[in-house]
Amino acid sequence: MNYDGLVLAAALEEIKSHILGAVIQGVRQHNDTDVTFEIRSRGTSYLLFTSIHPKFPRIHFTSSKFPVPQTPPAFCMLLRKHLIGSRIISIEQVGFDRIALFKTTSSDKPPSTLILELMGKHSNLILISETDRILGAIKHVSARISRYRQILPGLDYCPPPGAGKLNPITIDMDTFESVWQEAFTDNPDDESICAWLIAAFSGIGTFLAKELLLAVEDKSPKGIFNSLANLQNIVRRKEWKPVLITDEAGFASYAYPIPTRQHPKELQHERSSFNETLDTVFRSLIQRDKLSTEITSLKNSILKAIASRERTLNNLKQTIAEGKNAERLKQIGELILSQTTNIPKGSQTAHIIDYYDPEMRKIEVELDKKLSAAENAEIYFKRARKAQEGAEAAADRISEVQTEIEILRGALDSLAAVDTPEKAQSLRSVLVERDLLRQESLPQSKKREEEHEFAGYKIKRVISADGFEILYGENSQSNDYLTTKIAKPNDLWFHARAVKGAHVIIRTANKPHTVPPGTIRHAAEIAASNSDAKHSKLVPVDYTLKKYVRKPRASAPGFVTYQNEKTMYIVPNTH
Repeated sequence: MNYDGLVLAAALEEIKSHILGAVIQGVRQHNDTDVTFEIRSRGTSYLLFTSIHPKFPRIHFTSSKFPVPQTPPAFCMLLRKHLIGSRIISIEQVGFDRIALFKTTSSDKPPSTLILELMGKHSNLILISETDRILGAIKHVSARISRYRQILPGLDYCPPPGAGKLNPITIDMDTFESVWQEAFTDNPDDESICAWLIAAFSGIGTFLAKELLLAVEDKSPKGIFNSLANLQNIVRRKEWKPVLITDEAGFASYAYPIPTRQHPKELQHERSSFNETLDTVFRSLIQRDKLSTEITSLKNSILKAIASRERTLNNLKQTIAEGKNAERLKQIGELILSQTTNIPKGSQTAHIIDYYDPEMRKIEVELDKKLSAAENAEIYFKRARKAQEGAEAAADRISEVQTEIEILRGALDSLAAVDTPEKAQSLRSVLVERDLLRQESLPQSKKREEEHEFAGYKIKRVISADGFEILYGENSQSNDYLTTKIAKPNDLWFHARAVKGAHVIIRTANKPHTVPPGTIRHAAEIAASNSDAKHSKLVPVDYTLKKYVRKPRASAPGFVTYQNEKTMYIVPNTH
């Protein structure tokens, strides 16, 4: 489903009508993409769901309660610190783009703005201060990922590329015609007009572009603008008529704030709440996506297992065929032993009489020139025994493999009846228990971005409750790289005094005076807990600006000297 500017406009209008002026009472982060906000408004509780999922980015009220990790992620803690107890004073859409702004204020917290960017795989959820400084984001974007736009704590927030597109809701006829004439010199076809609408105007995706074209027969600038003007009236007058669109099988497959010409009328079902419609449709889409993913994965696993067993079956048949040669190998060994005097030492081949041949013709046999004739005979006896034993074992195994292939092919056929992800998982479990499939390894945690960003050095990143980025090394080489290659002159640098330990820095964006005491203590605790003094009751931790840290020439990795330091005494956390 395409969550375009029109979908966001309608969703936000309904959201605004319920929670503008309300207080945020809770924040739950479910995973790397999804966050739910608990909001209380006029005696009613609402769950506002936001997601930056690359396939299903969205915002809407939800009736579902999703699981949460045992330990809240750092971004969740940051949101709780800044937003719980705050009042939502503004809910806005940036133009007609897929960007939503939630401005909050509180008597005991500085104002902040939560920004939800619904941009497919580039979606993000970002918290910024009243001065537009990024406090944190659910997804960090470093210079390695994007040279043009970084999203990291401490940096100034800038809108995503393309935010300067034309607003289709405010454009007038004269401007529209002017932009049209710049784009086209002749009469464009529908495909070209669609592509132009998507490229030139914010918030218009493929679905809405096609809808605008289907609304008119006249594909001239005036005709297309009239279609656009109708859309403008709908948005300005808030004339929403939400529809839930089902497919031929009856599954909820699309939600739109107005009836659409792209689906049969009988598959469009009017709804009173657009947010409820979005919640229903996305729940259906995600369930079906999970089912498709599970079935595809299971099908591939079964096909791979079948192919593996078919190769095994061919090998077993080949082994049985080779077993038929065991008797001949034994005969050659006996022939060599019976004619050792006729075989010169160091021969690679020998021509010996085959007494098993009625005509007693000579045969040529291969030898190992490093071995004696008797030792070569023993090699042939061993090959004979191996071929015989292999053939016997293969004969025992071949029927088992054939049965396994039949079972796997039956499981493959049964996939057609699997209609939930749980049934697919259950079928996989049965096949694993019967040793027909390998146990799925747990998904490997994504390689940390910083492993690439920090050239492979083991450097960890945490975000303080105030939204500042803290980095620290896990070994002397990483400490060295962190201090000499990454840290900036005005970053704060920490180290436990007079003992071996991690180098720790707070990235200050060249504003060390803005780092709150809580973040400084957080960094000092990391330094204490990652030092040789971590089991002490009290650890002195020195900190200074990185520009006062020096690495002596030819010194060991991680060795530095420093000056102008201050000292904090920390009770280390070894858990």
